[in-house]
Amino acid sequence: MALKRLWGWFFRPSMRWGTGVLLVAGGLGGVIAWGGFHTAMESTNTLEFCISCHEMESKAYAEYKESVHYNNPAGVRAICTDCHVPHEWGPYVIAKVRATKDLYYHFTGKLATPELYEEHRADMAKAVWARMEATDSRECRNCHSYESMDFEHQDPEAAKQMQVAMEDGDTCITCHKGIAHTMPDLSGGYKLMFEELQAQALNEGAKADRVYSLAEIPFWLDAAEVGEGKGAGVVLSATGMDVLERKKDAVKVRIEGWRQEGADRVMYEMMGQRIFVATFRPDAVEQISVGETHLDADTELTWMTVSIEGWVQPDMLIAERNDLWAYAAEMYSASCATCHGKPEPQHFLANQWIGVMKSMERFISLDKREYRLVQKYLQLNASDTSESSH
Repeated sequence: MALKRLWGWFFRPSMRWGTGVLLVAGGLGGVIAWGGFHTAMESTNTLEFCISCHEMESKAYAEYKESVHYNNPAGVRAICTDCHVPHEWGPYVIAKVRATKDLYYHFTGKLATPELYEEHRADMAKAVWARMEATDSRECRNCHSYESMDFEHQDPEAAKQMQVAMEDGDTCITCHKGIAHTMPDLSGGYKLMFEELQAQALNEGAKADRVYSLAEIPFWLDAAEVGEGKGAGVVLSATGMDVLERKKDAVKVRIEGWRQEGADRVMYEMMGQRIFVATFRPDAVEQISVGETHLDADTELTWMTVSIEGWVQPDMLIAERNDLWAYAAEMYSASCATCHGKPEPQHFLANQWIGVMKSMERFISLDKREYRLVQKYLQLNASDTSESSH
């Protein structure tokens, strides 16, 4: 009943004040409320507000002060909100509401120490990059645009890359990650994935009838020799094998593939494609069974179907190659998407990826095993090898 009386009072015509007075009073109240709201919102757009918490001042702000957005020949300084808050009203309000989570993280101490900040740096960076990708680097374009660039006055190499990016439709953050803050170490993500796959292998390697090598593993011809020496060959990562027999610490497998005439020690995944399956020592070559012979019409090279049976250890075998591809894709993204846009696997032919990877090898920190797995992932998902290409 109390609520009903309140509702009635709210809508009952006033007997004391005129309609005009009420309208003016309501208008003034609205202006004052809006002014207060706007002032409060704008006060959060200042540099002083952004660095008022110690985690921002000691980390993000300190890094920003070393960047070109703080000091530059033109004397134009972009502050935090220039890069992180949209100008348009709707996105602006959404950004402010979303930013309230930062207050929560501050008061709960999620980033309270330098160590905690570094622990979460990669996740924070990825979240910002994803938002900027989704909005076509909207905040960057408040100050920068392809149309206003004078390419003749840019560094020649920078001008070349910028024009390629413009033609390809790349967005600013594609190539300019780390321009204002320290780049995070993105290797933690795929290293954790590898540890999870190792744990998975301990279970799946002992059960599945079709397995894939998690890493580059030795291959033996005799079960009695498993674990001794280097073996008769090496099975490359992501190679598929059919399980024939199991013993306590060894699994007998059959590996099938292709051999190019004159390259007896190397097994490839497909005819005409330099996608490595395994390599063998000279004394193991005679154990390889040779099947049909085919002539590659494009190169006029002779290829043969081949297979070999032997033994591997079970602790690095998993049942799903797609799990390996997810791991390889994470490595590819972490290594090749921080300085420029990373081409999708189908952007090149399988054999073209060899040269592309070779040209970038000196710029990435993958070890040889990781490098070869990423290359194999790209090759087997290339424009002429992926399922969608057939």
